[in-house]
Amino acid sequence: MLNTRSIGMSTVKAYYDGTTFFPIGTLNIPVGKVVNLTIDEEDTPSPEIARKLALLACINTNLKQLNETDPFPPEFDTLLAQRVNFSKALEL
Repeated sequence: MLNTRSIGMSTVKAYYDGTTFFPIGTLNIPVGKVVNLTIDEEDTPSPEIARKLALLACINTNLKQLNETDPFPPEFDTLLAQRVNFSKALEL
């Protein structure tokens, strides 16, 4: 028997491109979570607006992933800690 315990309900707006739902806004749903979708066709934006919103959602997701990664390799801290005296190293 399936576990039918209900934890809560949220409403998420998303754009559908024919194969994938792109959420409009930020979601706090664990990866792999099974969700139920309810389609409200009365609140459907024009295809052009929906496409732009989906593109914006993708950009926001990419920016979030970039902010979660360290921009410098691990060697950067080692090099920075070596204290180079540039006035002696560079003789003009």
